[in-house]
Amino acid sequence: MSKSGSGLKTIILVLLNLLVVPKAKIEENSNKSDFVFAFEELENNLHPALLRRLFQYIEEYAINEKAHIFLTTHSSTALDFFGVSQNAQIIHVVHDGESAWVTPVSAHFDLLRVASGLGAKPSDLLQTNGIVWVEGPSDRIYLNRWIDLYSKGRFQEGRDYQCAFYGGALLARTQFKAPEEAETDLVNLLRINPNIIVVCDGDRASKDSEIKGRVKRINTEVQKILDAHIWITDAKEIENYIPGSVLEKTLDLSGLRDPEQYENFFPRKKACSESYIESNLNRRNVDKVDLAMASIPHMTNDIMANRFDWEEHMKKIVARIKFWNS
Repeated sequence: MSKSGSGLKTIILVLLNLLVVPKAKIEENSNKSDFVFAFEELENNLHPALLRRLFQYIEEYAINEKAHIFLTTHSSTALDFFGVSQNAQIIHVVHDGESAWVTPVSAHFDLLRVASGLGAKPSDLLQTNGIVWVEGPSDRIYLNRWIDLYSKGRFQEGRDYQCAFYGGALLARTQFKAPEEAETDLVNLLRINPNIIVVCDGDRASKDSEIKGRVKRINTEVQKILDAHIWITDAKEIENYIPGSVLEKTLDLSGLRDPEQYENFFPRKKACSESYIESNLNRRNVDKVDLAMASIPHMTNDIMANRFDWEEHMKKIVARIKFWNS
């Protein structure tokens, strides 16, 4: 231990207090929820990536053991991590030289003020580690649920990544290029954050159909970016991935088949055939966001695993998010 770094000593001391001390002092009919733990400035001598892993371990310990843990910190990493946690409360302690007082921090702009007081800039914290670019709100709802399922709850939007909208046809006016290669008449979304995942509807009518020109161009651009990923759906659009069994539970119906890979899920003008919701639900329209919100509670890994290329891309997407946060 005397030859170990201070960061390693910090980790070992935390583990000793959480795992060993309760066993040494625990009495009959008591458990770890009877303990209150206090740690002071764990960020000292710890790399931010290791510090985040330590915070994640402490939060999981507190949840699983129903223990209470107090942390003091001057770290923007701690604010960034616990600011979106439903299991943590941030208290701002102020001392004017004579007396001290505390204020609960609950709103985003309160966090910004605390961070500013610590000397942090907006670019240092409270910014996402990476962006998942999707077409619109319903796609975000599905992706968040699928990431939660495939990562077994490990990754959370707002802390580990953030979804953002590129707006469907507006993709034609955007680009993902290095600044020196960017075209001046297109908005360069890569400048917002270099860690990106892009999800696009394939919008193909059959296996042999061509994808749209703007999607081809974005695909070429993203393929050139180190550690980026693009998912151009093998199915026509995101809703085609919803299994019929999920739709049955969502809409309280029976006998619904799975949407086919290239069929229109929603009605389209000048379509040659009825859409899925017209032929199976006897409806002309369904609100996309309402359908997404009602569907996701019924989705599981086992149900989704065989839906076209779902598992292949979720594996890659979760791996990218894990890399961003490592």
